[in-house]
Amino acid sequence: MPMPGARAVVITGCSSGIGRAVAEYLISRDYAVYATARRVDDLGDLAAAGAYVLRVDVADERSMRECVRQVEDRHGAVWGLVNNAGYALTGPVEDIDMGEVRRQFEVNVFGQLTMARLALPAMRSRGEGRIVNVSSVAGRFTFPGGGCYHASKHALTSFSDALRFEVKPFGIYVSTIEPGAVGTRFIDTALELLTRGAAAGEAPEYAPFRRDLAHCYQRVRNAPRRYGVGPPQKVARAVEHALRAPVPRPRYPVGAVAHVSLGLRRLLPQTLFDTLVRSYLPVPRREG
Repeated sequence: MPMPGARAVVITGCSSGIGRAVAEYLISRDYAVYATARRVDDLGDLAAAGAYVLRVDVADERSMRECVRQVEDRHGAVWGLVNNAGYALTGPVEDIDMGEVRRQFEVNVFGQLTMARLALPAMRSRGEGRIVNVSSVAGRFTFPGGGCYHASKHALTSFSDALRFEVKPFGIYVSTIEPGAVGTRFIDTALELLTRGAAAGEAPEYAPFRRDLAHCYQRVRNAPRRYGVGPPQKVARAVEHALRAPVPRPRYPVGAVAHVSLGLRRLLPQTLFDTLVRSYLPVPRREG
């Protein structure tokens, strides 16, 4: 197990998907890994592989404080923080429940920001540290039906950009990871929330749009290669590069979908980009 003074890396959201892949990869690279999740029972295999496991709910500041305290007691400071926990709230902006919207930002933005704020004082005292925020290519543009999720990733990306300038003088580097489509339970969670919203009696005018969105997500889930869905291990390698590089890149787009989407967004005028989006993705339609 890691000894005091080892470079400790805390990863949020390790119960599945990208967080789990990052934890497994960093364990194999001999980092002192602290894998966290809301349910520690989900992390038994990571503990067996050599990780410390801690309960962290990024909507519960007390659990975040306790995590950072335990790492600092053992290592002096969190050396690397990988803010990964998050999910996608999907549906029309007009009729998504506002409680769900607040929860989206609590998990995808405020939790990440709180973890960084808690880890930073000891990082500054030590004069080194890495913060790696797992955002998304969705943090650079917005698709119909994804307004709340995209907005949360835009916010996380903006916080990351500001933080990068503010903490570099103290020897701390901040990087943003921007995956495209990744093969995780992410789509299943989005579908579950979309279906829940459809059953909650929101505006009936959006019912066809919700069905079209659900069918779109199902197509991607059922034929991932066709839609450029990549493995979470690619994201894990990008995270590790941001941790070990002497001067890490500010942003790491990951996967063909991310690179193609960002390229099109840069090259196309907004009206032409909007036309492209409408031709490939569902949009609401007025019936009758």
